[in-house]
Amino acid sequence: MGAKFHGAPGLEQLLAVMIAPKVHEIARRMEREAKVFAPPTKRWVTVADDTMRHMHIQMNGQEMLGNLRFELHSTKWDRDHRGLGPKKTYMLMPKDKSSHAVANLKDCACRADTISGRHLEEHPRPAAGGVGADGDGVRPRRPDRPRPARP
Repeated sequence: MGAKFHGAPGLEQLLAVMIAPKVHEIARRMEREAKVFAPPTKRWVTVADDTMRHMHIQMNGQEMLGNLRFELHSTKWDRDHRGLGPKKTYMLMPKDKSSHAVANLKDCACRADTISGRHLEEHPRPAAGGVGADGDGVRPRRPDRPRPARP
């Protein structure tokens, strides 16, 4: 039968006190490095006009890391005819043809603004819905740039 080791009472707490500051310093260093090396964020900007899609209104102001895709609802047509997921379309930016969301792309006037030098951790996500009661954050379409006629 082998020898058994019984640690002195309080040994675990003593070790925790010695190790905890090192673990916290490693975590702080990793956080700093993640902020330095993370890609800049991008923000979905909805352009307000009479044909704006409800799902694009919901996307207004949402921020995402630059190398990730925005997640928005698929239209029924895209789900039925393009084989997109049951509820989600993933787009690198508005009008992203790689998403295969044809109905979500047609006549879209939205854009994605890059926010260089700032990272997602520094910017909380806007509340669900994206647009306030007074239309805050939604840019109206300029009258000198009318929407092209639909074919």
